[in-house]
Amino acid sequence: MSTFYLLPSRPVLGERFAAYLETLFPGLNWSSAAWPELADLLGDLAARRSDVYVVFGEDLSHGEDPARALADGFGAEPGDEIIEVGPGDRPGEMRTHRRQLGEDCLPRAA
Repeated sequence: MSTFYLLPSRPVLGERFAAYLETLFPGLNWSSAAWPELADLLGDLAARRSDVYVVFGEDLSHGEDPARALADGFGAEPGDEIIEVGPGDRPGEMRTHRRQLGEDCLPRAA
């Protein structure tokens, strides 16, 4: 079985990661122009693991159910785990929601 990480958009994730990096490297500013690249770097590193797929929010069709979009466009299958990561209620906070893809999200017939 595979694990699909559904992350926020590259700029949102990059902004969060840049804020963390600024705690490690005081005085270095990670500009907003670098945020998408930071997010891609994180995603690429995570996706090096076997059966791990990273999908950013802007890579999905707007308004479509995320599970259905992962099945239709990214090959997710019933039983695969989906971990949705998004901004939390407080600044800098992130939240996660884990679930398994069900049979109801099989790709639509052409």
